[in-house]
Amino acid sequence: MSARSLPAVSLGVALARRGPLAIAAIAIGAVTTFAMIVAAFVVASRGGRSLLHLPSVASSALAWGAGVLLAFAASARALRRDRDDGVRALWRARGGTAPSYLVGRVAGLVVVVAVVVAGGTLLAGVASTALAGRASVARVAASSAAALVYAVAFSATVAPVALAALGARSRIGGYFALLFVLVLPEMFARWTAHVLPYGWQELTSIPAALGALRSSLSPDSHDVPTALRAIVVLAAVSAIALAVVRTQIARVDSEAR
Repeated sequence: MSARSLPAVSLGVALARRGPLAIAAIAIGAVTTFAMIVAAFVVASRGGRSLLHLPSVASSALAWGAGVLLAFAASARALRRDRDDGVRALWRARGGTAPSYLVGRVAGLVVVVAVVVAGGTLLAGVASTALAGRASVARVAASSAAALVYAVAFSATVAPVALAALGARSRIGGYFALLFVLVLPEMFARWTAHVLPYGWQELTSIPAALGALRSSLSPDSHDVPTALRAIVVLAAVSAIALAVVRTQIARVDSEAR
């Protein structure tokens, strides 16, 4: 990230934290993180056998709880709200460009979601690793690293997808778009897996690709080809979402003329 883009990202971070629902999501993430750390102490006091799995549980709970709520809350009509509230006009008046706004809006949301999801996962992983016995500490640390990669990938994928689906649409239209992108592929995974090439059958949806990425990096797997394929799928989804957001920004701007 260049120094020129930092003001745009700072703006995006500030915008992503606006609103009571976004603040509530951040608070839920903090409570979830605290609960996972407490759970690590409880599990350790009972022998610590489940510490290996706790980072993965924490990453999923944070991602599909506070992370999804935050991404949705920060994205709902965000592009239109920026136009109506004068954010875009102020950005242009200060010499900002449409591409820099695009980068800042998306990157800012990714950063905020990552602080909640990846930050909480990191704390839960550190607690689990610190409490693990000498014989299992390496495996717990590896599991924590896999969970952290999952959390970062979730933030980098779901944040732009949420903004693409909700940023310029009505709430109902945006939620239908998210349903189409996130839920329907998962529902039809049983059938779509049969038409995908060998090695790609696990990557039928965003949740499936994220899960495959984490499991392929777990201490019991180390499946590098699957991890690379999952990264390719998630990167492609993020790139498509970024292109959609760019189109939505142009459409919102054209409506104001």
